[in-house]
Amino acid sequence: MSRGAVYMILSSLVFSIGYIFIKKATQAVGFWEAAFMRGLLGWIIVSAILLRKGKPLLGTVENRKWLAVRGLLGATAMVLYFLAFQKTSMANASALHFTHPLFTTMLALPILGEKVTWKKMGLVLLALFGVMIIFRPDRGVVSLGSLAGLMSGLFASLAYLTIRALTAKEEPAAIINALCIAAMIITAPFMLANWSTPTLTVAMYLLMVGILTTVAQFLMTHAYKQEEASQIAGFSFIAIFWAILFGKIIFGEIPSRFEIVGICLIFLSMVGLAMIRTRKTIS
Repeated sequence: MSRGAVYMILSSLVFSIGYIFIKKATQAVGFWEAAFMRGLLGWIIVSAILLRKGKPLLGTVENRKWLAVRGLLGATAMVLYFLAFQKTSMANASALHFTHPLFTTMLALPILGEKVTWKKMGLVLLALFGVMIIFRPDRGVVSLGSLAGLMSGLFASLAYLTIRALTAKEEPAAIINALCIAAMIITAPFMLANWSTPTLTVAMYLLMVGILTTVAQFLMTHAYKQEEASQIAGFSFIAIFWAILFGKIIFGEIPSRFEIVGICLIFLSMVGLAMIRTRKTIS
């Protein structure tokens, strides 16, 4: 197994452990406060790294417009993801968030002008079918948590499209810092309006959220430095299975038969899209 794949698997594991603390924290203080603290702690860690390297905290001047866009899109995805964890199971939240390759494929033609093949469209339709099974529209009500998870995937895909334009010419830590700063700006007013003083235990949860998700972000960055994105992206979907495992062990969450089928369809379609990208890179 390549070093890049190992980094990506470790990243998905650390992210998933962080999600445990996100769910615990959002059950106590709300998702706005948890998202702000994640941004604050991440900003402290990443800023220290940038200062040690002698790099500008806000990135290079010519890239700051795109860094701001990436930060806003990524922060919106993060807030929606935190809301999803508060309102639905870890398995559902993770599976719906990991539809971001689906949205990237759908947006590739209008935004990047990339060709979308029939194979890709077939996999997109398969993933959409999986989403519909999870949503269960026959029940008449769409879960807020499921909707938030899906929308977090959409905004994450838009953020990743901007990262493509930045990774070759910007310090990775500066890109992560843009996310942290935007998260603090977006969530601060709502956090103050809905403030709930955390207990010592909840404060520790929030601390672990900030540390673990930042470490996972750097592991992912190192993975993409080691290998082409198309070669290792599929390994990130292991996070869905970590989420199912941790959700059952820690929170007693057992997905329904419909949810299991929907999650499997999403997983298969996302892996299929990753395999197509891999073949394209090799050829």
